[in-house]
Amino acid sequence: MNALSQEHLDKLAEYLDSQAGYLERVLQFLDEFRKSLIRRDVAALEQMQEQMEQEGELCRQMEQRRRRLTEDLAEVMGCGVPEVCLSRICSWVEPAQQADLKKRQEHLKQLADRLRQQHLATELLVREYTRMNRRFLEVLTGQLEKGRMYDAHGRPEGTALSGLVSVKL
Repeated sequence: MNALSQEHLDKLAEYLDSQAGYLERVLQFLDEFRKSLIRRDVAALEQMQEQMEQEGELCRQMEQRRRRLTEDLAEVMGCGVPEVCLSRICSWVEPAQQADLKKRQEHLKQLADRLRQQHLATELLVREYTRMNRRFLEVLTGQLEKGRMYDAHGRPEGTALSGLVSVKL
């Protein structure tokens, strides 16, 4: 078993750090998205849509980098591309380098866990807004058995038998 060259390790460390930076930006984006959604800040939401397009290009570039790096490492390690993972790479490096890689691996794992939580929180918020908007439309259009009315304290007052707004032209 040969050790990986310092050049390979530097490329890997650079990639892992850029991946961590990307995940941190996504976490910040999701926080800002939820805040803007709650504040109904249309300008910020439109700006975020443009930012998402730019981030999509960056994500594609990072994926290409990952593929090239994985192919290089697979060739050096004498294994298939699907078999390359940080745990296997750690077995090819010195103990001091292992500690550094494991630290980066743990940091990425923590970021990925936070991203899963934030994604779920964002999804639940969007679903709740969708549900509330649907209810408002049902009340406004008077759809029987669907449009539920509430008093100022949030207690149900029955259903809307006629629409609050006429949608007929």
